[in-house]
Amino acid sequence: MRFFNRKTLTSIKNLAYSFYKTVSAGLSTDEANKISVSEEKVVPLWHYRFFELFTLLVVLLLSVYLGYFFEIHQIVSGDQMQMIEKGYHAAQTYEFIPYGNEASTVGNVPGSLSSIIVGLPLIIYMHPLSPVVLLIFLRILGVLFFMDALRQLKLSSKVVVAGTAIYALNPWFMYDFLLYNPSYLSFGAAVFLNMLVRLRKGQELSNKRRFTYSLVLALSVGFCLQFHFSWPVLVALCGVLWLRRDIKISYLGILVGVLIVALTLIPYFIELWQNHAIRTNSAEYTQERYFGYGLVHVFPLFKAVLYWLRFGSLLVTQKALIDELPQYAPFYFEIGKYLWIVITQVIGIITVCASAIINFKVIFKLRQCEDAGIKFIRGLTISCLVALLVAAAAATLVLNYWQIIILFVFALMPIVLALCLNPKWRLRHLWVLMCIMVAFNVISAMSSDKFSIDSSYVQSVNEWCTQKYGATQCGLDNQQNQSIENVETTNPL
Repeated sequence: MRFFNRKTLTSIKNLAYSFYKTVSAGLSTDEANKISVSEEKVVPLWHYRFFELFTLLVVLLLSVYLGYFFEIHQIVSGDQMQMIEKGYHAAQTYEFIPYGNEASTVGNVPGSLSSIIVGLPLIIYMHPLSPVVLLIFLRILGVLFFMDALRQLKLSSKVVVAGTAIYALNPWFMYDFLLYNPSYLSFGAAVFLNMLVRLRKGQELSNKRRFTYSLVLALSVGFCLQFHFSWPVLVALCGVLWLRRDIKISYLGILVGVLIVALTLIPYFIELWQNHAIRTNSAEYTQERYFGYGLVHVFPLFKAVLYWLRFGSLLVTQKALIDELPQYAPFYFEIGKYLWIVITQVIGIITVCASAIINFKVIFKLRQCEDAGIKFIRGLTISCLVALLVAAAAATLVLNYWQIIILFVFALMPIVLALCLNPKWRLRHLWVLMCIMVAFNVISAMSSDKFSIDSSYVQSVNEWCTQKYGATQCGLDNQQNQSIENVETTNPL
C-alpha cells in the first residue's frame, strides 16, 4: 500500500484545511454545540475493522520496540543511578530502602516502591535489563488503560485507534523511556484517567463498582506518590472535578485507598523519624527556593500553561533534538543536523498553535454542549489547567517538563476531541503521522541529551555493579567479566 502518492498528499492537504476550519470556526457555531461524539454503547474490540486492529497492533509493537531501543541506549546518570543503586542494594541484601530518589528541594520521595520495582526483577533474574522489562510492561499497560478510557467514553473505533497511536508513539512519551522515577508516572496517570472516566457523572454504577473504582483511583495516586512529588497535581485535579460535579466518587473507597497507601508508608515514616538527611535537600542552591516561588515570579505559571499546550503537540523538549556532533563529523552531518532542527521546530510550532486553538475552543466554545463525552473532556481540561496552575504557583522552582509529565496523558484529551469533531480524516493520514513520530523518536534515541547510539545501558550498569559488588554477585560469567575489564583498561574512568 502506497501512503505517499499524489492522491494521499492531496487528501492530507484537504484534511489540513478541514481540520483548520474545525478548530478555528466550526466549534464556535451552535451546530458544534449540538454535535455528539459518543456512540450508543462501548464498541467491543472485536467489532473493530481489520485495518483498525492491524494499526493498533503495529502501534503497540512499535511502542515496545522503540521503548526498548531507547532503554538500551540511555546515558546512565544521576537519577537512573539512584534507582539502580536502590534496586541492586535490594537484590544483594534483600533490604528495600523505604524512600526513593532525592528531590530538588524537599528531600527524598516517600516509600519503598522505587526500590521494590527495580530490586524485585533483579532478585528474580540478575541482569540490568530485568527492571527495564518491567518498566516497558508497565508503560505499555498504561497505553492500554488509556485506550480503554477512550473506549469507555464511547468514542468511535477510528478515534480510539488514533488516540492510542498519538499517545503510544508520541515523542513526549517515548523520550521518557529511561530507568528513572518519572518514567513510572505514565502508568499511574493512565490508571487515574481510566478511573475518572468510569466515575464520571451520569454513569449508572452499583455501589460495589463505584467503591472499587474509587479505591483504584486513590491507589493510583499512591503509586505516583512513591515516585515523584508531582502527585498532588492528581489530587488537585480530582478535587476540581469533584467540585464541578463532573465525577461521583465513593468516599469509603477513597478512604480505604488512603489507608492502604498510608500503611505502605509506615517504614518511610519510621526512617524519617530517625534519618534527618532524607527530610530536606542540603545543597546550597535549595536555600534560595521556597514554596510559592512560582506565584511570586509569575513566569512559572505561563511556562506551565505552555507545557500543557506543548504536550498536545509535537513541539518536544530541546533535549530530544540532536545533541552536539563530534568534531570529526563530516560537514554534511552538520547541515543535516540544522535541517532536522528546522523541520522539527516548524512542525512543532504548527502543532502547538493548533493545540492552543483546540484548547481555547474546547473550554470557551463548548459550554452549552449536551453530549456527555464532550462535557467530560471539557471539564477534565479545565480541571487540569486549574490543578497545573496551582502546582506551578506552589512550586519551589520553575517547573521543567519531567516535573509535570504526569499530566501528559490528560493533555491529549482535547486533541482526541478535535479528532472526533473532524470526521474527514482517514487511517492513512494517521499512518503518515505515525511515520513522522517514529522519525522523531529514532533520531532522539540515537543522538540527544539523554540517549546516544554509542551508549550501552547494560555495559554501564555492569561496570558499576562489578566495581561495587563483584562480577559473581552481578550475575556475570568469566567471559563477561573479562570483557568489562578490557573496556575499563581501554577507557579508564
